[in-house]
Amino acid sequence: MSSYKSMIAIALVASAAVMPGLAQAACTQQEATTKGNQLSQLVQAKMAQDPSAGQAMMTKMQPIMQAYQGKMTSGGTVDWDSVCDQYDALIKEAK
Repeated sequence: MSSYKSMIAIALVASAAVMPGLAQAACTQQEATTKGNQLSQLVQAKMAQDPSAGQAMMTKMQPIMQAYQGKMTSGGTVDWDSVCDQYDALIKEAK
């Protein structure tokens, strides 16, 4: 019986490790916009606390926004998964 419990525990750990990647693969424009708004709020808060750190975060955020906005304006295809991944990394850094 203990080996059965061990197999269940291993399966749960493995599925938990895979789930975040699966959730991220389905990023939409709306989710990217939500993440962008969250990041903007974090950058504003950082600017109030430490203007140089806030400016550094803004410098990292702007190229991401400009790239996808430019593609949308020109009718290009936006890789929303990539936008979300980049925003997630910056959100993590800003916290």
